[in-house]
Amino acid sequence: MMKNSVYIFVLILLIVKTKQQERRLGKFQEVFAWQQLTYNIDGIHLLQDRFSEDIEDARSKRQADRLIFIDDVPSDNQTWNEGSNNNQFWQTTQSPPANPNEEAGRFFIQYNNVPMGVERVGDRLFITVPRRRYGIPATLNYLSLSRDGKTRSPALRPYPDIARARSLTSVYRTRADKCGRLWMVDTGLLEIPGNPQQLQAPAIVIFDLASDRQILRYPFKSSDLPAANTPTGLASITVDITGSCSNAYAYVPDLTTYGLIVYSLEDNDSWRLTHNYFHFNPLAGNLRISGESFQWSDGIFSITLTQPGDDGCRTAYFHPLASVQEFSVSTCVLKNNSISSLSDYYSLYSYVGNRGENSQSTMHGYHQKSNVVFFAEIGRDAVSCWNSGSVLNPSNIAILARDRLRLSYPSDLHVTNNEVWVMSNTLPRFGYSRLDTNEFNFYVYRGNVNELIAGTVCS
Repeated sequence: MMKNSVYIFVLILLIVKTKQQERRLGKFQEVFAWQQLTYNIDGIHLLQDRFSEDIEDARSKRQADRLIFIDDVPSDNQTWNEGSNNNQFWQTTQSPPANPNEEAGRFFIQYNNVPMGVERVGDRLFITVPRRRYGIPATLNYLSLSRDGKTRSPALRPYPDIARARSLTSVYRTRADKCGRLWMVDTGLLEIPGNPQQLQAPAIVIFDLASDRQILRYPFKSSDLPAANTPTGLASITVDITGSCSNAYAYVPDLTTYGLIVYSLEDNDSWRLTHNYFHFNPLAGNLRISGESFQWSDGIFSITLTQPGDDGCRTAYFHPLASVQEFSVSTCVLKNNSISSLSDYYSLYSYVGNRGENSQSTMHGYHQKSNVVFFAEIGRDAVSCWNSGSVLNPSNIAILARDRLRLSYPSDLHVTNNEVWVMSNTLPRFGYSRLDTNEFNFYVYRGNVNELIAGTVCS
């Protein structure tokens, strides 16, 4: 009997070890994977499509059949002040905006939920699901790594809770700062193909992670948004703090109308910058991902920052998505709200180099200790690295992980302390064809920086 028990125990260990090895991707460890997303809302698990009439809880708590934009629904003599650039979101004038009828009743349509952003902050893993279709319960969600890490496909929890999560319309990616705050851009757009609805003004939103309360909503000024479709391109944000927590800046790329919005927290003000380097490269717009061929024209997409130099400013590396080139500019330039009027403004930006053929990238992240930049490459279904102390060319790029299925469209990459976190979501297949819901479509990976770059040109 004793021998049989030992044999069974060893067999279980071998099975577990084999499964763990199968869930590795190069030197990355798979943390989570989903065929389709599910949600845990106040202990109620959404495992299939749910309409508002299916929800038994009081609608005053759930708000399942409507989008709400503040914690408390305004009275009939209040309205949303679209033109304001301060933190006062509702002002007393007339009736509130009508509920979007097309959203009514469609609380959860499972197939439409495609995760886009991932970020670790302590024990919490924040996952965003932008509203590109109907039926998204919450655009900002989280998982507890200690509590939810025991299962491969845990249910997402709306952040901070379902009522307050519904105050956000659509968030693509988040970034936390050293002061315990979570930053994001709420595009305010229900991005339904053929029927987009701008439900509220696009804005920077900040949560205090200690209290889980929203502490700022800054609607962009009209001068920040040159076109009606600009909100569709506000898909990422980078936070820059070199002194006190109040002396913070946010850099918001506009991939659609090719600009960069800079926001000063201390001044509570924003301004827009333009440059030719923010535009896409027409020679890099042809893509083939997830078996789908298409052409994109996405401009400036991601900004990552080095440590401060002697002048107190950082180097900001950036690239358009439809490009294989990398560019840079000092944050001293970005923080100067009048510098674009100077005659030599355009010469203050630099061409860094070429990453190589098919190296189109969504997000990238800089590791402060090693000076290594990590890229989420959609063109090669890969994660790569480059040591910024070397010339940027194809021979100085190392592919760290590559997989046509499990790393199809890496939509987000973030460096947190000494870890690289990556989300892949097979987005082109969702957009141009159809996901196979019987296979895994969405993955989250984690890798240790030193292990990833060991033995490569990045070390």
